[in-house]
Amino acid sequence: MNKYLKLSNYKEALFSRANRVLDKLEVIFVDKRDNPLQHPPIFIIGAPRSGSTLLYQVMTEYYDVGYLSNLHCRFYGAASWLERIVRPLRWRKPLNFSSRHGVTKGIAAPSECGEFWYRFFRRKPQYIPIEEANPRQLRRLRGVVRALIHAFDKPILFKNMNCALRLHPTAKTLPEALFIVTQRNLLDNAHSLLEVRKKVHGDYQTWWSMEPPEVNNLKMLPAHEQVVEQVRHIMEMIARDADIVGINRFFYVDFEEFCQNPRGWLERLNKFFAMHEVHLDTKEEIPSRFKQSKTVRIDSKLYKQLIEYIGKHA
Repeated sequence: MNKYLKLSNYKEALFSRANRVLDKLEVIFVDKRDNPLQHPPIFIIGAPRSGSTLLYQVMTEYYDVGYLSNLHCRFYGAASWLERIVRPLRWRKPLNFSSRHGVTKGIAAPSECGEFWYRFFRRKPQYIPIEEANPRQLRRLRGVVRALIHAFDKPILFKNMNCALRLHPTAKTLPEALFIVTQRNLLDNAHSLLEVRKKVHGDYQTWWSMEPPEVNNLKMLPAHEQVVEQVRHIMEMIARDADIVGINRFFYVDFEEFCQNPRGWLERLNKFFAMHEVHLDTKEEIPSRFKQSKTVRIDSKLYKQLIEYIGKHA
């Protein structure tokens, strides 16, 4: 086991070093001009456990768009080069719309690819207002996104939840970008966050996933209050930034309604894209609905506390 771990760590260190080199090389050759992008980048954002991964999978299955696959993410330092040389999406297989904490299986499956975004944004603190973003890194971001669009020769769909924590600088750097926001019933969203905390950390109190600017204060709350306020703060932050960069660039998806009628919601999305003069070709048919679990999968006492807290602070 120790030999395996050492070998795995050695491989990851090699990939990390290779990606740092690829990053420097790719950026040298990208077009850093401010000319309009050939196609718009489209972002899926929202609170963690709000249904974003399912929406990502459905959209990449239904629309003919480019996206960062798990293989692109392996070579995140020069994803545009990988697309031009290898074209991983040709190995795409029909999805079963499953994932584990936002992670999909298969080299051509859509990836959140956090490491791609850390090329341009700091890791901590996660929240990055416009005045704290690095202008040089933002220029690099625009150039790399332009290179990806040229490589795919079609609109690109990104899903990275932390992009909501750097929404203003991203939207300003990519004024062509459109944003799709997933929102979920607050009780179900909070329940899912607690469930993942228990699976990942072995307890309910340890923080998991996105950290809004008030995170240090939120960590002092009881677990059930933490997750509710985590969702609320993130959604309020998205709403504030949307007002700044232009609410017309945002489309909100209700997760519960989407699961009941995904085809109807895609029709609404088509109208949103048409309003922005974006035409997306369609590919595969998608299921008529997705089943949602209503089973309580956390401690029953904790679940009651969730209900009471949400009721008192509605």
